[in-house]
Amino acid sequence: MSLHRMKATIIGRLETNRANEWIVTEKLGDALKAKAGLKAPRKPGFRFGERLHLLELAVGAYLLFVAWYDVFFGKNHFFLFLFIQAAAFFIVGFGYVGTFVPNS
Repeated sequence: MSLHRMKATIIGRLETNRANEWIVTEKLGDALKAKAGLKAPRKPGFRFGERLHLLELAVGAYLLFVAWYDVFFGKNHFFLFLFIQAAAFFIVGFGYVGTFVPNS
């Protein structure tokens, strides 16, 4: 979540000209229930590439590098926390958490 919140904050900062724009989203309500009776064609299986999240993997690799750097050159033992954070980013990056929703 922290990665997506940081991305949203940066986008919000860069789009200050749209700060007062009012965006109304469509509410599905009963329209979604009517479509529930229709069966969508299923794809056979899934590709491994659909579950990869490259941004999370990149941040995980960076945190892993920083953790190893701290192991060899640091004196504050921050690597204990950095290894845990890197593992969490790798778990999310490889798609082991959450519900898999295939792309249409």
